[in-house]
This record gives sequence, structure tokens and C-alpha cells, in this order.
Amino acid sequence: MSQRVVVRGGRVVDGSGLPGFTADVEMRDGIITAVGRVPTAGAQVIDADGLVVAPGFIDVHTHYDAQLHFEPTASPSSWHGVTTVIVGNCGFSLAPSKPADLPWLLRMLSRVEGMSEDALAAGVPFTGGSMGDFLDGLEGRVGVNVAAYTGHAALRRFVMGDDASQRGATGDEIAAMCALMRESMEQGAIGLSTSQLDLHRDHEGNPVPCNLATREELVALSAVLGEFPRGAIEIFPRTFGNFDGYDDDDAELLLQMAAASAKPIHGNVLGVFPASPDGWRRNLAVAETAASQGLRIYPMLVLNPKGVHFSLDSTFIFDEYPTWREILTSPMASRMARLRDPQSRATLVAELDDPSMGSLRLTWDQVAVVATRDERHRSNEGRTIADIAIDSGKSPIDAMLDLATAEDLETMFAVRRKIAEQERAVIEQLVDHPMLMAGSSDGGAHLLTFCGADYTTRLITDWVPSRLTLEQAVAKLTFVPAMTMGLWDRGLIRPGMAGDLTVFEPERLGVGPVRMQRDFPAGASRLVFPAEGYHATIVNGEVMTRNGESTDARPGQVLRGGVR
Repeated sequence: MSQRVVVRGGRVVDGSGLPGFTADVEMRDGIITAVGRVPTAGAQVIDADGLVVAPGFIDVHTHYDAQLHFEPTASPSSWHGVTTVIVGNCGFSLAPSKPADLPWLLRMLSRVEGMSEDALAAGVPFTGGSMGDFLDGLEGRVGVNVAAYTGHAALRRFVMGDDASQRGATGDEIAAMCALMRESMEQGAIGLSTSQLDLHRDHEGNPVPCNLATREELVALSAVLGEFPRGAIEIFPRTFGNFDGYDDDDAELLLQMAAASAKPIHGNVLGVFPASPDGWRRNLAVAETAASQGLRIYPMLVLNPKGVHFSLDSTFIFDEYPTWREILTSPMASRMARLRDPQSRATLVAELDDPSMGSLRLTWDQVAVVATRDERHRSNEGRTIADIAIDSGKSPIDAMLDLATAEDLETMFAVRRKIAEQERAVIEQLVDHPMLMAGSSDGGAHLLTFCGADYTTRLITDWVPSRLTLEQAVAKLTFVPAMTMGLWDRGLIRPGMAGDLTVFEPERLGVGPVRMQRDFPAGASRLVFPAEGYHATIVNGEVMTRNGESTDARPGQVLRGGVR
């Protein structure tokens, strides 16, 4: 007997951008079968009177590759209405991989994406294999839908071994990577992800493998996608973080990859930097140039203030600065000794003060102590480094590093960030731009640094109705990402589409205060933003969260190639 669910009497905001309307939504066996006035006899009824019924939100930039194995609901994203996640971004996937290489890939993921190495070792049962093997391991075990990029770093490591982190590829190696990429697409990958950010360094301090790829390699891999009628590419170009925007080489690279693949390219992210407040215009101009040539490049717009947390035993946020990076990737004994050394401290300060070295702009009254390990230091919690320095008669760097080294670098600090007036003014210009994706959450990554999974809620609470209608905001979270990723049966409420819905009360929608949860394997912690105002998240016709609490249902599907 088929399972029938009716969401009754809600305001249906269907993802198209058209005005909402009052209707029932019927689902049978996970598929929407009717939208209108529907009889409820014999159905499971969800009363949506006074609530909005929208398609489930789609998060195109996550790193839940590992987490889904031990926390199948992709929280906190699912708390914020997300029903589908795309994993394997930034060139970092766990497949394809040789069993002997998987520990290396996990350690790299731990370092670059800020995940507990112990939690990954304890919680990820995947031991290597093809993309098909990886997807098979998630089948029937997840609460949300998941589609996976093939990561460029994994391809290089599989073909080149240790040399992947040392040099460019030969012609034969590029051909071998293309064959492996083709196999991954045949087995259900949604596309290719890559990154060339100098900021990305592995656990040994080396560039991540894809940083060493040539244009020839990137275009050749992109051309593999041109053999398939589906797929997408995600990339962080090398000059993404430049104050002045993409340089000419990166602009040309993006256009060549888009042309070779004939696929959408998700280019991360369009940022606003104080040192060059108009640099974002160049990145947007590249996307607009692509559109004029019939190509698709979709930059991502960050919509939430990601307050940054860090502890010096695991952080990546200083990796733009060579001495910081060198010290913080060294073995712990050496790291502690150098962080205590006055000459090293002077160099660290000089690098932070040099605007040509990186984009991190710290003032010590922005940096606060969040949590200490030692009770003797507990009085410092909540105080800024500037205040502690004044009271102790020390310089700010000495105050911070003395505290950190006294606690084996486990002291948790936070950079208290708000969206600056200048940045908000740019977002106001761009939030309704038709080519910009809403994001990027980085869900599942940087677990003790920030949490970006709240962006879906913040798009609605912060920008409706001042800049967007509710219907426009919902479209940006549903139909638009579905179409740019090739998720053809999701993102709209209409018969024949997958039964992915989020039901919420607009007046109560909100983001709770960030909190620390210790709920991962090996006792690992993470930062999360709770959600408020969500009545239900429905995945393939089954309620996966109700009033903010996960049910036991695991109705998520592995979307091989983007479809069920």
C-alpha cells in the first residue's frame, strides 16, 4: 500500500518566484502527486495553516562527506530547511581513492577543512574505493539527499601518489586522471570540484594537490564533463582572494573550463575586502562576460557574518602568512617552542601587520577568549585580548600566546565579526542578482572555527522584504540551485517532483545563538547555530525533522548524477 502524505492549507511558495497561494500538497511514495484542494481521508496529514510550504532548500557547497557516515541528518543544515546537500567541494572528496591513500586524504581534510582527525578515524567506515563505492556506502543511511563532486585532490593522489603534492602532472598522468574522472561520472558523480588557493595547505604544510595543476590539466578534466549531458564544476580560482579580483589568467581559465565542459561553473566566492572595496566587480564581470558568450559561471554570495573561532592546535585561518603557516603545521613540540620564542612572535606580528601578505585584518579588541581549559584562566573568558594585555602589562601577541601555550594550544578564541556597513551596501546591490548563488555554508567543515549553515534562514530573515520578496528568496534557495546543479526533479512544488518540503512560520523564523556541541565520535566538538520557526523538514515524503528535532526517519536518497 502506498504511503500518502498531505500538507494541508499552507501558503505554498513553490520555488518558481511566482506569488504564493493557499493549497494542499499531496505526496505518494516520496513524489508530489497533487497541488490544490486534496482529500485527506486515509492520508498522514500535516496541518500547515498559517505556515509557509516551500521546496526543501538545496545547499550546493558543503563538506558533509565524512559527517554523513556518523551523523546522517547533515545537521545543522537540515535544522535550517535544507533537504539536499552537495558534498566534495573545493577539490576534497574521499573517492576515488586507494585504500592506502585514504588515511592521507582524511588527514588533509582534517587540516584544510577543520575537522577532528580522531573523529574522522573513528566515525568514517569508508576504507577507499571508487566513487561508486563511496556512494554505495551512503545508500539507505542518510536523512537528507546527497550528491557528490569528484575532488581534484583525490584524482591527483590516486594517479600520482606523493608526487601529487610536489609537481605538475605529465601528459600521461593527465590522461589517467581524465579516465578516472570519466569513470566517476559514470558511477554517479555530479561533477568536478577543484581549488587553487594558496591558503589551502595539507597536514604536512605542502600545497594541496590541486594547487599544482596546470591550466592544461584543469581544462582537460573539464572537457570530460562535456561528454555527459549532466554535471557541474566547482572551483576556487587562485586569485579568488585577491583584493583586486580575478587576474587575467584566472578569468581566462574560468572561461576555458566553462567552454570545454559546456557545464555550469560555481565560482567561490564573491567577497568584499576593505583593502579594495571594488574588487568584487571584476569577479562579477567575468561571470557576466561568460553569460554574453553563452557560458555559465555562477559566483556565490556570502550572506551571513561568519564569526571566526580558532585554537592554535588546529586552526587554518592564519595560513596566508608564511611563518604562521610554517609554525602551525609543525609537530606540537616544535610548535610550542616557536610560539614561546620572542623572535618568532615578532615575526608573527610583522606578518599580520603587512597588508600585502594576506586578507586577515585583526584588531586585538576584536579577538576574545571563548573557552579555557584551565580553571586558573577561567576569568579571561569573554574578555578581549586587548583588555587582557592592558591588565597584564603585556603586548597583545604575548598575552594571547602565553595563554595558549599554557593550555597546550587548546584555548578557544573568537574573532567577533559583523557585516560592515560597506560590505552590507555591496550585498544590497547583489542579493537579487540573477547569476549569484546564495551561500556558502561550508557545512560539515571548520567545525571549531565557524558555522555557516544558517545562511538559508538569514537570507529570509535579513533580506525579506527589504530587498527580496519571500518568493524570490525561496527561489534562490531551491529552484535556482537545483537548475544550476542539474537536480532536475527538485526545487519546485509541482506534480512529478520529489517530495522535499520545508514548512516554516515566517514570523518566528530565526537563528539561535551559536553553541558548542560535543556529539561527534571520539568526543569531538563542533559549533552549531540552532534554528527557530521551522515546523517540519520533509525529505522524499517523510518528516525528517519536526519542530527542530530530528526524527528517526532516514529518507534521503543518493542522487547519482543529480537524480534519484
